[in-house]
Amino acid sequence: MLPVAPATGVVDTLASDPILVALVVGLLLIVFFAYLYIRRTLMNLRDGYEDAYRGK
Repeated sequence: MLPVAPATGVVDTLASDPILVALVVGLLLIVFFAYLYIRRTLMNLRDGYEDAYRGK
């Protein structure tokens, strides 16, 4: 049967090393920001192409 809770070693490691937690959170924030920035850039680029095609 599969355990429901995460492995005890993982929880202990995360609880005992706040620098690791800060690095992981920082990396996730950078990835999330980059995704949103690239998505916004591509959406605006598409809108610009559509506006130019329609002659605005």
